[in-house]
Amino acid sequence: MTIETPKTSEAIRVGRRVELGYATADDYGQFAKWLSPDGDVAALTGDVSERVTVDTLRADAASGSRFCTMRSLDGERVGMVKFHRVGGERDTTFEISGAIGSSDLWSRGYGAEGFGLVVEHLFEDLGAHRLQFWVGLFNEPMLQMVMRTRFFVLEGVLRERKFFKGEYHDVAMWSMLRHEYEALFVRGEWEQKPGQDAWFDTASEPKAAARRTLAEYLGRGPATALTPFTR
Repeated sequence: MTIETPKTSEAIRVGRRVELGYATADDYGQFAKWLSPDGDVAALTGDVSERVTVDTLRADAASGSRFCTMRSLDGERVGMVKFHRVGGERDTTFEISGAIGSSDLWSRGYGAEGFGLVVEHLFEDLGAHRLQFWVGLFNEPMLQMVMRTRFFVLEGVLRERKFFKGEYHDVAMWSMLRHEYEALFVRGEWEQKPGQDAWFDTASEPKAAARRTLAEYLGRGPATALTPFTR
């Protein structure tokens, strides 16, 4: 499916500091500068230091990815987000990546709010069942942001998955499911941690049985990718 790049940007979500709109053709050049290996950028996920050009961004858009621009409320570009569907036609799982621009913007809360706006857009406007994203453990700003919000569930660690600045680094996968989004942001159940709500009881019996099998295996204390972080 080809996605046409709009010539003008209209806000699809507005926060207290930033607004989120679909990227225009003029935005791609700025994205390429931010995401270059020498860019002064705080990557929201694992896309830092990739070789990115305007042509590769257009190719991504043509293959189904959507790009959004984060702007301050006075219109300045401050960051970008990319998302795409993962899986088949009926699968409403989305994967997110992106970046905040120059380093003087990192500590102003733009990234956290912009990330929250795209989460809201995916669940409220696009009917997401699940969203997921990757964070390289070398990516300290994003790692701290995700841990501080506590909205997302850590699903696992891919050991030495990302080559960055001369060495391999671990990458963590985080996610949020629709029932977690609704509990937190629709019903305001802030005291209940995501992911613990009747995990076995609400599933079909085959799915619950598979989960119990894995739970029994983990209960025996085998080594996992998380073992070095918990001992």
